[in-house]
This record gives sequence, structure tokens and C-alpha cells, in this order.
Amino acid sequence: MQIPGSDQVQCHLNNWYVNRLVYQLAKELYGDREGSHATPSEVALTQFIYPEVIKEAALSAEVASGHPIYGAAHFRQHYVDGRMGSDPSLARPEHGQQLYEVAVKAIAEDYQKFLSVA
Repeated sequence: MQIPGSDQVQCHLNNWYVNRLVYQLAKELYGDREGSHATPSEVALTQFIYPEVIKEAALSAEVASGHPIYGAAHFRQHYVDGRMGSDPSLARPEHGQQLYEVAVKAIAEDYQKFLSVA
């Protein structure tokens, strides 16, 4: 049984970090130390939104990267502190504000494009 109108539903997945403008800004701010998990851009955005919970944590100088992931236990074995080629110590709340503003603008533009095509 088909739900009436369901053949007209159109969707588009979007989030704050999967767009060209946010990626470019993160690369400008952090270069190769952005990484792909526990990134400075993720931490900076969190610091901007929740400044009351900013904390410092000691990080080892060595950062793991390039290991395949075959599940949670395998991830923890190779990425003990959660970082995947990233240096979250570079994060700053003011970077988070920049990333937030760029993301909101990019998502709004994507949404307007989606509406014009839908």
C-alpha cells in the first residue's frame, strides 16, 4: 500500500560540516591538523555553543591516522584518545563562531536551492 503523496516527497541530507565553505575554513584555520575525528573544528563549534564547559586535556604528541575501522573495539585499539589525525588543542571559541556563521549561511543557501528544484 502506498501512502498518498509519498511519491512526491523529496529529501536532501545536510549538516554543518559537509559543505565546501566550512571545509575550506577548517583547512585555513587548521591545515593538515584538522583530521577526520575529534577535529579542532568540531571542538571549536562546541566551545562556541557551550563556552561554560570548555576544558583542557593533555594530549600525546603522537596522533594516530590511516588505520581502517572494523568496529568500536578496533577503533579504540588504534585511536586510543579518539583523534584521527587531528589536533583539537587548536580549537578556539572564536573559530567556532566563524564555522557556525559559515555553516548557517551555506545550509540556508543549500535549502533555498533545494526549494527551487523541489
